Amino acid sequence: MPQSKISKSTLMFTDIVGYSSMVGKDEKNALALLDEHNKIIFPIIKSNDGEIIKLIGDAIFARFPSSLNSLNTATKIQEKLGERNSISQKDHKIQIRIGLHSGQVIEKDDDLFGHDVNLCSRIESLAPAGGIAVSKQIIESLNENHEFSYREMGYIKLKNIAEPQQLYKVYEN
Repeated sequence: MPQSKISKSTLMFTDIVGYSSMVGKDEKNALALLDEHNKIIFPIIKSNDGEIIKLIGDAIFARFPSSLNSLNTATKIQEKLGERNSISQKDHKIQIRIGLHSGQVIEKDDDLFGHDVNLCSRIESLAPAGGIAVSKQIIESLNENHEFSYREMGYIKLKNIAEPQQLYKVYEN
């Protein structure tokens, strides 16, 4: 039986806004957009020492060695997608939500589990379309020399999470 290990990780969840609706309207176009999405995002994750844990439909679950790596990745992804979308037709735009959180995870069978994984997934769902939402833990891990702009979203009750969480929206530079 494989061993499980507990470790601290910085996590990222992404999700394409309105993807199910896209599939319903034009499945071929939706699948082409998903391929393009992956071709844009995968190299950015890897260039910031990120590890893709798994793909969940149109969502990506990844982990990073630090909050700074995850924030650099998230802002670069949104920047690249913004550039791409500025020259794309309406039905060919790709908007995603990104959620980031740091905490303890249980590593088992090349996957990650635990409360903090669930928390990160919930944070992603509260990010605005084309935006980045992060936990208090991400903000607290930054030193004073960081280049990120952010504002508090407040304490928010998340589905199946007992305590409201202090969340922040991060802005591209």
